[in-house]
Amino acid sequence: MKEIEKKYQIEDNDKFIQKLEGFGCEISEVNHQKDSIYVSDIHHIENTPGSLFLRVRKDNDKIELNAKKHEKVMEARTEVEFEVSSYENANHFLEFIGFEKWVEVRKKRVHTFYKDCNICIDEVEELGSFVELEYVVEDDVLEEEILKKIDDIAKELGIDTIKEVHQYYDEMIAERNA
Repeated sequence: MKEIEKKYQIEDNDKFIQKLEGFGCEISEVNHQKDSIYVSDIHHIENTPGSLFLRVRKDNDKIELNAKKHEKVMEARTEVEFEVSSYENANHFLEFIGFEKWVEVRKKRVHTFYKDCNICIDEVEELGSFVELEYVVEDDVLEEEILKKIDDIAKELGIDTIKEVHQYYDEMIAERNA
């Protein structure tokens, strides 16, 4: 499986959520997420095809370990994730096997679905408000077809597509803290 997504900066989460509710979307409860991102070499970080990032996520009371490998287009990644019992032990494990903690991302997230598209509305500490439009698809699905579907949904929802963000939250925080 791989996820294909686009992210846009938005001005006001509450107004956007109201717009989604006007489209009949049911909004989830707020999830408080804390992500620790790990890389194999802290001095050589690239988002190129084949690059690997590991993440430990605490999402309210749920804890996951996740690996993401970047595909040929920036918006696509192959992903493997599973639940673990301890945030601290998962972080310790990654450090033990030689990965280095690169950055930490803290956010509040709500989500919904619209026309089979997963929509996440995030308030990210240090960065502001964002909306992500995402599909999780089989590995053989063409990214270009899904990216077109995402563009169509963004326009339909009135998202200012000029404010598309071409970086991940971890990259933006790392740049800000550099």
